[in-house]
Parts: sequence; C-alpha cells; structure tokens
Amino acid sequence: MDWFGGYNNLLTSADNLRIYKSAKPENVIILEYEVHGTVPSTRKPYDNRFCSIITIKDRKIVYWRDYMDTMAVITANTQD
Repeated sequence: MDWFGGYNNLLTSADNLRIYKSAKPENVIILEYEVHGTVPSTRKPYDNRFCSIITIKDRKIVYWRDYMDTMAVITANTQD
C-alpha cells in the first residue's frame, strides 16, 4: 500500500492475489490482484485489477511492469 501512496486515490485494501511462476525463464513471476478505495475528487469508489510481471535477479526485483483496467480509472475519475 505504501508504494501506491503517490496516487491521488485513497486505497484501502488489496485482495484476490494470484501468483504464477514461469517455467522459463525461472526468474519471472506474474501477479494478478485487485485494489480498492475511493477517488477524493469524485467521491466514487475505485476498484481496479492489475497484472504485474516481475523479473528477479540475485534476489532483487530488476524489472516490474503493471497492466491495469484503464476504464476503471477513467470511470472513477470522471464526474457524473
């Protein structure tokens, strides 16, 4: 949750974590998870799903790429 601290959204929880380890290369992990909270400017709930692809080398994260539901961001940040 600290990593998301720079976002305008107030995140309150994360759940539904799924972890996949790739067979080759062995040092790649794929995460699926959801985050939940509120957008202060619209007062709308914020619920988003992510897929993260992480590469680990020498027990350190050397690469991290996120894919998310962009429409969830647009919907939560748009005034009615």
